[in-house]
Amino acid sequence: MKTSTAHLRRRLLSSVVPVAVLTASLLAAGCAVKPEPLTAEENLARVRTDLGVVLTPQEPLTKAVSMDEAMARAIKYNLDERVKLMEVAVANDQLDLSRYDMLPRVVAAAGYVGRNNDAGSESLNLATGRRTGESTTATDKHRRTGDLAFTWNVLDFGVSYLRARQNANLVLIADERRRRVVQGIMQDVRTAYWRAVAAERLLKRLAPLEKRVEGARRDARTLEALRVQAPLQALNYTRTLVETLRQLQSLRRELVAAKSQLGALMGLPPGEPFEIELPAASVMQSPPKLDVGAEALETYALLNRPELLEESYNQRISADETWRSLLKLLPGIDVNAALRYDSNSFLLNQRWADYGARISWNLINLVSAPATKSYAEAQEELVTFRRQALSMAVLSQVHVAVLQFRELKQEFALTAEQADLDTRIRSQYVNVGEAGQVGELGVIQAEVTALLSDLRRDLVLADLHNAYARVMVSAGVDPLPETMAADDLATLTQAVGKGLSSWQERANGMLRVKDLMAAPKAAAKDAPKDVKAEAVTPEASRQEPVTREQVKQGTPVAAAPAPVSSLAPVPAPVPAPVQTAAPAPAPAAQAVASAAAGVATASFSPVIQADLGAYASHRLAKQEWGMIAKRLETESSGVGALYVSTRRSQDGKTIVQLRAGGFVDRAAAERFCHRVKDSQRECTVRTLSAQEQQSGSRPADRLAAL
Repeated sequence: MKTSTAHLRRRLLSSVVPVAVLTASLLAAGCAVKPEPLTAEENLARVRTDLGVVLTPQEPLTKAVSMDEAMARAIKYNLDERVKLMEVAVANDQLDLSRYDMLPRVVAAAGYVGRNNDAGSESLNLATGRRTGESTTATDKHRRTGDLAFTWNVLDFGVSYLRARQNANLVLIADERRRRVVQGIMQDVRTAYWRAVAAERLLKRLAPLEKRVEGARRDARTLEALRVQAPLQALNYTRTLVETLRQLQSLRRELVAAKSQLGALMGLPPGEPFEIELPAASVMQSPPKLDVGAEALETYALLNRPELLEESYNQRISADETWRSLLKLLPGIDVNAALRYDSNSFLLNQRWADYGARISWNLINLVSAPATKSYAEAQEELVTFRRQALSMAVLSQVHVAVLQFRELKQEFALTAEQADLDTRIRSQYVNVGEAGQVGELGVIQAEVTALLSDLRRDLVLADLHNAYARVMVSAGVDPLPETMAADDLATLTQAVGKGLSSWQERANGMLRVKDLMAAPKAAAKDAPKDVKAEAVTPEASRQEPVTREQVKQGTPVAAAPAPVSSLAPVPAPVPAPVQTAAPAPAPAAQAVASAAAGVATASFSPVIQADLGAYASHRLAKQEWGMIAKRLETESSGVGALYVSTRRSQDGKTIVQLRAGGFVDRAAAERFCHRVKDSQRECTVRTLSAQEQQSGSRPADRLAAL
């Protein structure tokens, strides 16, 4: 008996000692952690890695850099832009990962279980209260286990789905932040380019003038030493020359860094030489033109500013967060199933499958539900108020930017006139100086004054271009289209030039803010009275330029909530010609409406529609539908465009509402709107009531806009 006890003790000690040694080693290693700075080799490797990325070779500079090319290079090679692109990529990866959170858990496990003695036990007879006296076991000393378990929590699925939607909006927020950085870079590049142009123009004139002043100063000192002039007169003459030379050196210091700043914005390595394409003299004399009204810029800014769009996406995230908070208050339902294995020889079945379901509910959540809901709703209201306050700030920024541009434009006109006068005065001084009627000091001072005037004019022109760029930034103008055929430098340069030359045309097509505010009120009060029938004519369709930004973010426009009078599918050809009659007696108008309604009914049912926004003319609505149809390939799905034209009684302007029809059911319409919203356009599914369908058959209210 003693021998077996000693043997058991030795086995126990032999199993405990390695565990104790391992535990002591881990504790010692944890206590030994201390700060370790980078070594010289690690620091040098870091610098080499970073320089390999920062100084990546660009497309070679084969010619003088224009402003469009400078902006294109900044978009492609600027490091700040690269950082924002990486943030967008990270947000997309996070969205991809969040999709996996909605999947159930499938866990595979395998293990080994052992002990140093038998897991024996006795039993107790409950009737007699006696122990059986026999020790039994149902477990082997050493066992191998394995299982493959499936677990799915319905509540966690809903929460994960809402989190994935939030991550999808975070992707859009990252893209808006990238847009904001690009717009800021474009403003900085424009300012640096025009300051570099001023430096290139004036530094060439500055060097010979400095040499001339330096020579006159040496002559003045010689005359002073020879006492040819009175000492006070000679000293004043020398002092004037020194002051002139100081002004010239100050000008050089101010201008010499402009070109380096432009190179840094383009992502060029520091010190790399490049040439700037100097604009023509006529361009230097004419300021940039801003032919967009402040009210149109307000609407454009409210629809396109990245900050406002970011807050709109934050509002979506806040709404989803409210739903997440409410979902967590509900009971959780777990569904599980598993395949299991145990090598225990006492088991009758060593392999088996089990399954089940479980519902759990934290009843304390019922008490906290009102507070949770109130907090979530307060968060939503906070985001809404913040966006509204930002909208007011955006409107103020637009007005301030336009005002500064106009003031600088007037200042440039006066500065240009002064520079012209100083140039003419310098010519007169040169003429009289050659005739010997005035000394060299007068000629030099006239040349310096003319040079300073030219510099002030060019710097004011650079400030004017900066103010012009500030107007674009305040309005949220993007220099690039949404999609491009390629990302090479030539394509980027061409796209930048086209975008900078066409943004004013797009902005001019915007409805004014007062129209946006007045239209819903008119629709709510006097919709049947204020809306008059009118057929859109080709002349009316040429009133405004193309603006696809009118439908971004669901901005309310002119009231046209009334039903459709006739439907005109755009992608598919019309089976039979429809004649649009001029205003005529009721029977003729009814015949036209009946024919148009027959064509529309043959194509699709007008009951379920998708509202895509309102436009100032039929041509704008048609071109917008053309872009949507091309992107979504609606021709194969049978979806067509519907146009409803109305005329407001306040100002007589024509408003054309763009809708889409041809959906089998409401689910198909909602899928269509979801694809439209992915393109950053607004879309709302609507179902016509019986009253609207009946009013749609009355041509006296509206005529077809075919």
